Amino acid sequence: MEQINFAILSFAHIHAWNYARVLKKLQHANLVAIYDDDFKRLKKASSTFKVEKAYKDYRKLLEREAIDAVIITSENARHAELALASAEAGKHILCEKPIATNLNDSDEMIRTAEKNDVKLQIAFVMRYHPATAEVKKLIEEDSIGNIISITATNHGKYPGEWFGDPILAGGGAIIDHTVHVADLIRWYTNDEVSQVYAEAGENIRPELKVEDNALILLKMKKGIIASIDPSWSRPDEWPFWGDVYLFVVGERGCIVVDAFSQHIQIASKENRKLTYSYYGTDPDEEMIKSFIQVITRDEEPLASGFDGRQALEIALAAYESIKRRKPVKLPLNL
Repeated sequence: MEQINFAILSFAHIHAWNYARVLKKLQHANLVAIYDDDFKRLKKASSTFKVEKAYKDYRKLLEREAIDAVIITSENARHAELALASAEAGKHILCEKPIATNLNDSDEMIRTAEKNDVKLQIAFVMRYHPATAEVKKLIEEDSIGNIISITATNHGKYPGEWFGDPILAGGGAIIDHTVHVADLIRWYTNDEVSQVYAEAGENIRPELKVEDNALILLKMKKGIIASIDPSWSRPDEWPFWGDVYLFVVGERGCIVVDAFSQHIQIASKENRKLTYSYYGTDPDEEMIKSFIQVITRDEEPLASGFDGRQALEIALAAYESIKRRKPVKLPLNL
């Protein structure tokens, strides 16, 4: 397999740091250059990962560096800007979720990638986690019969910084955490959402300008019902970030998956708190390995730009439902 030269565009998102670690580890990946408009982040990232080619202007990076692909991990509102420039430069794209903060941007990203014959993969990392991938296999093997309902949660802590900015993030917990499990629900059911109803509660953190807890109800075209709790409901002191949990009910049984249950909890007098150590598969690594294979074998991504767009539409419909105080039909017509 040939080696793929990468650039990471922005370290604004926390996931960028693990993606960079994975790139430095993989035999068929080479982290050539990085971009960030924040000098402190740029300096820290270039030093941490020993990348000499560090840019404050992504246009110069795309023009000068011999790279095959980019990983976009900027603030959500900047995904489209960076993706469009990368696609026009002929670079394959792995874009952090959500794909964008509005449907017009996501549609333009998809069109531009197709026009320039580049791959556009969305970082729906849970499609690459062995536990959630096994659920897909069991469903396809008809282990529980036709699906009737799915209950899903993606809890977490408030990430801080720009995640609390409604412009840069596009919202709060809903747009941040809904898209992962909404994507799994679409993947498992091979179906699209027809109706969304959502409620946002009083903020756990009243100082935030975005919502940090909500509950979303979905109805699929085939009649399956689903619920998603995407809340930043974990306190800051919680020893780990959260969960990805699904309860899938079928005609002949059910499947329960707690994706990050492979962990050790440690309590000691020395640190005076409960600590958490995950030891399962690194889904970030599996996702990037798959992306490299998509490029080298000219395959379609398991999580495509269209998948990113559809998950975003569900999150945006949740916001619209909260605004209207009633269920919202899909496709959206805003």
